[in-house]
Amino acid sequence: MKIKMISLILLTGMTTSSYAMSIYNKDGNTLDIYGRVEGKIASGENSYAGSETRTNLGGRLGIYLTRDLDFIPETKIVGRLEWQVRTEKNDSNTGDSDLKARYSYIGLSNKTWGELIVGRTKNPLYQVMKMTDKYKNFTPNIYSYGITTIDDSYQFNRQDGTVQWNAKFAGNEIQLAWVAGNGSSNEALDYGAMASYRNTLRLGDFRLTPAIAASRYKRQDGVKTTDGRNQNDQIMAGLQLSYKNVEAAVTALRTSIARDNKSDNDFKGMDSLLSWKYGKFKFLTGYSFLDEKDKSVYEKEDWRVETQITLADDTWLSFTYDKAFANKNQKVNDDALIVGLRYDF
Repeated sequence: MKIKMISLILLTGMTTSSYAMSIYNKDGNTLDIYGRVEGKIASGENSYAGSETRTNLGGRLGIYLTRDLDFIPETKIVGRLEWQVRTEKNDSNTGDSDLKARYSYIGLSNKTWGELIVGRTKNPLYQVMKMTDKYKNFTPNIYSYGITTIDDSYQFNRQDGTVQWNAKFAGNEIQLAWVAGNGSSNEALDYGAMASYRNTLRLGDFRLTPAIAASRYKRQDGVKTTDGRNQNDQIMAGLQLSYKNVEAAVTALRTSIARDNKSDNDFKGMDSLLSWKYGKFKFLTGYSFLDEKDKSVYEKEDWRVETQITLADDTWLSFTYDKAFANKNQKVNDDALIVGLRYDF
């Protein structure tokens, strides 16, 4: 039965990508449809399958709209809606709904000054995190060194109620965000603020990309949160080096969580990536850890390797092996094997 299911998944992914297109572009108005379909087989305690072997079908569907504004030169209204089918955590999601909004925002975009958007946006910290987010299969611990796994008081990525400015000047990429609401955490959140900077320097075939990002989330007074957490401060930095078909990247962070009547809860972490592309094949490997102060064992420690085969434009067959050495300050020896077919349109 499982073999039949994954066969259907793969055939579905191969036969529907041709329908993706820009469906309207007239009189200063555009409408684009984009998305993703992916099917996976996984096994191992460090995967969504646990001790079993399971299949999973996931995907995304999004629309992006623009409209020129005649009375403001080189300016347009932009809007984006994107939904997740199932979940990126790759479980069967048999609970509330199989359709969840990932992004939902509207704003203004100017050719010179960038865009100002309001709604559910992409975290500015992703300017650093995307340096190592290169795997086609979801790897269980790719973000485990990051902010969301150590403080669930608020929603830190694709957060609601955000006003965000994204701009690029002479190769300098700047993102600033102010978070006024926070989805299910509205009653707990006082405010959130995020900022990031990124640039790419080129010299022949060499590309060097540094990036830095910071965030602060503050709890409202009188609201109880897990372990008395009242303020979360984080700073991240990354460096990416590319030469022809070889790429290396490393990112690092420091997080400090202030708590009521307790000492700060401090963490440091890093993630790394090394990749090489040869024809239609791409080989990737990476290592990450999250270290909690005064703990003898890492909060998280993980290593992964992946082979990607390009079958067609924006279509990949990927094989991933993931190994966890530590989880929640306990030593573990859990692994995961994931085979996935994915196409983006």
